[in-house]
Amino acid sequence: MLRPAVFVLLLSACAGPPIRLPDPSLVKASKPTGRGVEVCVLMQERTVRSRVEGVAEWSFEPWHYGIASIVVKHPAGLVIIDPAFGKNVATDLAKGPKLFALAMGPARTKHPMVELMGEAGLDPNDVTLALATHVHWDHVGALGDIPNARVLIAKPELEWARTLTRFLDEGVMPHHLARAKERLWTFDFKGPARDGFPSSFDVFGDGAIVAVPMPGHTPGSTAFLVKLGDGRTALFSGDTSWTMRGVEAPVHKNPLVRLDADEEKTGDALGLLHVLSRERRDVLVIPAHDAAALEQLPSCVGKPPPGTVSAAP
Repeated sequence: MLRPAVFVLLLSACAGPPIRLPDPSLVKASKPTGRGVEVCVLMQERTVRSRVEGVAEWSFEPWHYGIASIVVKHPAGLVIIDPAFGKNVATDLAKGPKLFALAMGPARTKHPMVELMGEAGLDPNDVTLALATHVHWDHVGALGDIPNARVLIAKPELEWARTLTRFLDEGVMPHHLARAKERLWTFDFKGPARDGFPSSFDVFGDGAIVAVPMPGHTPGSTAFLVKLGDGRTALFSGDTSWTMRGVEAPVHKNPLVRLDADEEKTGDALGLLHVLSRERRDVLVIPAHDAAALEQLPSCVGKPPPGTVSAAP
């Protein structure tokens, strides 16, 4: 076992490339369009880990770790952002190497998305669109459980994923995408710059859900700006940072466990998220694995957690 002093030295030596902060003037608010939509969270796993597991800091303060899918009730139909755990999550975990299973934890702590949808009174067959921040196994594992949903993935992300054929190659389980093979569609970021991002893709053309590029963690990682009914915007930032601490500091992930494809681009994305969270009080930055950040939005199942605010109009 490493002595604490040695661990700190390793953490410092491998902390990643510098995080560059953009000019704050670049993150000024874009002209508002469209109306807000109702959003809720399907929390599929919630555990407590130490902060040092998530960021390159020597701290055992609690990190409230979560894995969730986001439900957006849009007039055009039911949308899921990051359909996470499928019904076969236990099988997925069992197929992986022991180190993978140890890092991810047991299947008993994980709730398949469709089970929670049933508790929330939502029919998986009614989901018309699925969006993915990226194609790692814990973000697209339930694609096969929403059979009527068209699946939209950024073009560079899907092109990269199609080069991966082995189980758990680069964090991808190819069978999840194969289960939705006939429903996969790609998009390009050909829309205008907004909120500090160089380009965008308006999913419905009404400003309710706007995809923006956030490469780094994976080649085509994507963030989604979702306009809430109270005038704020939720920014679902995927795995650029696993924690809000990583955004607020800003600081990279723990170098001993991070899985970023391009750490320099990840650092640039972290810098942008940091400035957005600091300068734009109307923007809620929500890292995919920070339960406390996710719980700022209502739960789809039962009553919202204490202290949350409704995103409904």
